[in-house]
Amino acid sequence: MTVLFNSSRPLGRCENLTAIWDAYDGPKMFVQGGFGDMSWFDGDVVVTDEFVSAKRHGQTVVMVEHAISGVKRWGNDQPHGVYTPEACSLLDWYVTSSEGTRGFAASAAGIPLERCLPFGLPRTDAYVEKRKGDGNTFMARYGHAYLYVPTFRAPWEPPAPEIDWQAVDDELRDDEVIVVKRHMLTSDPIASGNFAHIVEVGSSEPSTPYLIDCDVVITDYSSIFIDGYLLGKPSALMRRDAPAYLAARGMYLDYPGGYGSVTCSGNAASIVMAARLAESRGIGARERSCMDVTAGACDGRSTERVVEFVRSLE
Repeated sequence: MTVLFNSSRPLGRCENLTAIWDAYDGPKMFVQGGFGDMSWFDGDVVVTDEFVSAKRHGQTVVMVEHAISGVKRWGNDQPHGVYTPEACSLLDWYVTSSEGTRGFAASAAGIPLERCLPFGLPRTDAYVEKRKGDGNTFMARYGHAYLYVPTFRAPWEPPAPEIDWQAVDDELRDDEVIVVKRHMLTSDPIASGNFAHIVEVGSSEPSTPYLIDCDVVITDYSSIFIDGYLLGKPSALMRRDAPAYLAARGMYLDYPGGYGSVTCSGNAASIVMAARLAESRGIGARERSCMDVTAGACDGRSTERVVEFVRSLE
């Protein structure tokens, strides 16, 4: 059986597919971007990390979701639905992060619940049980390292509120650092200036090493803070434009009441205070409950389960 792996990104940048690719030892090939009507492909299975915009010729299509579900509505079910019923109909199976996210996945992908597989995300296998310092980044040298990762904003969503980064820098102490990691689809810098305690890293760099080496994850609506919980990192969630953003996008679960370790308004003092408070509190019942619902299958064996399922399709 030949398995076709497909993504709009290079293989090394689509971490879920890379993990499955490395573990699958049968005949395989990778194609980046669109691949027409697939009439040229005589294999049996397609493993993708996005909706397939192609006509099938008898292949079984398995989609692995990008990120942990539970935060933003997306796909077939968001107010400004991106994917058409035709695109959704091309999927046969959908790999999601938890038993608790199967309903979200079915709604987003427009497929039956029984075809949503709670296997966990393969990319999380690489960092489950990692500790600060294992990411081998400069963040580990700081006593208090905060990772700011804003969500990617679609054109129909309100633009992110401005942050006074100089004021944030002035609030930080010598043993504190904020690393700004923008989304890979965001080209323009976020924190422009000459700062003593703020460093922005390139959008093309992977987030995982910085996630491993931080102490707190700061974001607005990115699900990366749940990845942080898996690593024992609490969160500081900014909600300055929550009413406008929720009206444009919507959430699966209560935000931020059922999610965040600490919430803040987004001004300079509140961001730093929230990060410090989150770090001092650590991971508790709120964070563990969130993980149980949204990431219950991210236990270090997700890749194994996906590969075993793909092999069962032979």
